[in-house]
Amino acid sequence: MRRSDTITFILFLISSTIPSYGHCCDGIQMEGIFQIKNNHYVPVFNDDVTNLTYKNGPKGNCCHSLDIVLLPSSTIRIIGMKESENIEIEYCVSETIRGRGFIHANFIRNSMVPIKGEFWKVALQNKRYPLNLQGFRKACYRCIGEKTPYCVGASNFDKIDLSGMYSPSEEKNNSSQNGEYELCGFDGFGFLYFVSNGILGREVEDLSMMGEKLFVFNTKREYSSREKKSVLSLMRDSDYVLIGRKKGGSNRRSWYMAISFNGGFLEFKGKKHGIVFIEKECVLKRLGALLKKAQLSGSDLYVMRWHPELKALLGPRESVIDRKIPLH
Repeated sequence: MRRSDTITFILFLISSTIPSYGHCCDGIQMEGIFQIKNNHYVPVFNDDVTNLTYKNGPKGNCCHSLDIVLLPSSTIRIIGMKESENIEIEYCVSETIRGRGFIHANFIRNSMVPIKGEFWKVALQNKRYPLNLQGFRKACYRCIGEKTPYCVGASNFDKIDLSGMYSPSEEKNNSSQNGEYELCGFDGFGFLYFVSNGILGREVEDLSMMGEKLFVFNTKREYSSREKKSVLSLMRDSDYVLIGRKKGGSNRRSWYMAISFNGGFLEFKGKKHGIVFIEKECVLKRLGALLKKAQLSGSDLYVMRWHPELKALLGPRESVIDRKIPLH
């Protein structure tokens, strides 16, 4: 065999025995299944870019590339690998929360363990339960007491370190000058997702159908203070009021929610105002403002109950208090 042929043959053997980066990387392989460790939270992004643009505000921030923060015990499956370390995955938090996105390989290495089995069977074998009401109240007190920031797509109290993996940069023409992006905090969906331990959906359409409707305010009519007070008296910690989107509309900004806590509302008002607690003394006035907001968006205002401890207390006559008819 000629020397050139020998060299070519050796190089062929080397290339065939060393797997390419796109198919194997430190034990991360196509179709590999991993589960997130306890006390670990993993961000999933909408695309595989490493430069994350964001908008900052006095009390929070917004990174539109962030899709979701996966909770402990969530399961992923590798569905795409390229030369970069941003890996395409399919994820499953619960029967309600599923999707696709991109995560950095370091989160797989440091925050997950490999598991075997068929993806969907493995992903759904451990049933999820929400925080109990005491745990829910503790989370609310922590948001208020620690001044937890507002963060679009986030569901975590402690900051997730993105250094060495992503390079956040402020969007052009961002009026705020508040500095770096921190993946820490909640938006309204993210908080309900967190306290429900991944049971509640993250879309308005999901939340308007989950649980029991205690009351539906028909925004085509007026309600007296007595009627509003009667509805507020029904609400307990963890219930929420929800403004949906206009039927047939595409405006994702028209939704809004407020969560019942300590006789008031815990609201997630954006990067400018942050997470705000409305005291009991002001909640009637705030309900009136939310009714006007719902009216402008073309939506009714739903009063929802989802927590199992409270749903178990509802009698058959109380499961739906009213459906768009006056209180008497």
